[in-house]
Amino acid sequence: MEPSRYKDFGELLKGVSEMFDREMTETVFKFWIVSLKDYSFQEIVDAFNRFVQTESRMPVLADILRILRGSDEDKALSALIKVEDAMQKHGGYATVVFDDPVIHAVIQELGGWIRTCRLSEQEFVWWKKEFRERYEHHIHCGLSPHQEIPVKLSGIFDQANLQPVVIGDYEKAVGWVSKMKETRSLSSDLRMVI
Repeated sequence: MEPSRYKDFGELLKGVSEMFDREMTETVFKFWIVSLKDYSFQEIVDAFNRFVQTESRMPVLADILRILRGSDEDKALSALIKVEDAMQKHGGYATVVFDDPVIHAVIQELGGWIRTCRLSEQEFVWWKKEFRERYEHHIHCGLSPHQEIPVKLSGIFDQANLQPVVIGDYEKAVGWVSKMKETRSLSSDLRMVI
């Protein structure tokens, strides 16, 4: 949340608290602010509106975070839609980098980008089901620390060293890829020392 909106959020939280005859302390307010820092003020307002339209109690932080984050099923479906869009726009020829490392892990587990783009319609129906199940599993349980996650999903033209296509949020993609490269560099340095 933007620091300039803290006062507005305080008014929102105060209003909701009064609606349910609850008192909001400064300590609790600060906890809400820290926990919601990654979301815009408008996203938070929308989440509160959705909650109070369906519930008859004061929302706790977990309720609002659940609405903001969505379920594991929601995340898996969003990821699958992102993959399908990339397949339509870029196909198996382009090397792609998604803004979500879990997408990379699942596609790699299921045979890679080129194989995915070459599936028949019938095979793709089952692939989508498997993708969603694996994605949900990784979101719920986390990726294995020993799992190699490719920083790019190589396409047919990768031999020409063309720049990969970034799918989704560019900054998020660059962020996780940079962290992965730093970790791999550090681990290879460690292997050389040992």
